[in-house]
Formats: sequence, C-alpha cells, structure tokens
Amino acid sequence: VTKADVYSYGIPSLRCLQEKSLLNEQFDGDFSLRQWVAEAFPVAISDVIDSHLLNESNTTPTERSAAMNDLLVAIMEIGLSCSRISPNERMDMKEVVIRLRRIRQKTK
Repeated sequence: VTKADVYSYGIPSLRCLQEKSLLNEQFDGDFSLRQWVAEAFPVAISDVIDSHLLNESNTTPTERSAAMNDLLVAIMEIGLSCSRISPNERMDMKEVVIRLRRIRQKTK
C-alpha cells in the first residue's frame, strides 16, 4: 500500500512544476507526463518546467541556471523515482522526506 501512496506523491510533484495540462494532446495514448519528464531529465529539464517558475527568480539567467537547475533536478528526480512503473523500484516515503529536507537545507 505505501508504494502506491508514493506513486500518488510522485505524479503530482511532476505536475506542479510544469505547465502543460494532463489533458494536452501530447499525453494521448501511451505517452505520459512521466515519460515526457523522464526524456528531458536531467539535461533538458528546463524544457518541461513551467516558464513562469523560471522567470520568478530575481537572479540573472546565469546565476539562476546553476542554483535553480540543481533544485529542479533534485525535485524531478524524486518525482520520477516515486512514479516508477514497478512499486518495488519506487523510493519509499522516508527517503522522500530525507531528500526534501536536504533540498530545503540547500535553499536556506
């Protein structure tokens, strides 16, 4: 049961960082939000991130790219791990919490 709960965390965490609707034609058939993010991860992660999130920062694009990219990659990595097809391959919630705390510490 807890591995299914982790999946329920993973998909919304991927969804909240990107701007496409899950009803977008791109996600018809066998192509999913998770596949779209996984294909961009980690090199082209800015291609799937909501552009408004990238523009919210008060830093220059160069400063933002290093710090923000590391943060976004870490969050997307958690979302991808939690939403793996096989429940046995998913990160457990204890590990999710540990990683999220590490991310929060880095942003302080």
